Amino acid sequence: MEFTEYLFDKELIKEAARERAAALKANKGFSDFPAYALGVFERRLAKDPLRYKDYGPYWWELKEQLRLVGKDYGDRDDALVRATYRGETPTESLVMADEFRTLYLATQAVGTAQFSLDDSGTLYVLEDADMEARV
Repeated sequence: MEFTEYLFDKELIKEAARERAAALKANKGFSDFPAYALGVFERRLAKDPLRYKDYGPYWWELKEQLRLVGKDYGDRDDALVRATYRGETPTESLVMADEFRTLYLATQAVGTAQFSLDDSGTLYVLEDADMEARV
């Protein structure tokens, strides 16, 4: 499967990452955007673990970023999807996950877990048993 959908323009993501990091520094005095963003994601997931679906195909990279800072959300993974739906840096990956969430909340019913990741008409079903077990 060649993934073609829900991919963001790399230059726009780079710019958004710079802007968000600068805004965090200016507004909160924090310079570690990835750590701050991961804390936001963690608080969201703590309220409702099933909201991992809000991140669609970007979930697997977000889960990996959480794992890399010692947050255990389980071992399940979709390496193929993760390899496509990620940025060049942790900051870019987190911005992409949040951008997808914004799009998702504006266009999908909460809990939607089926996504068309290419133009074949085949649906990708996002299911993470690790997160489902947290309910």
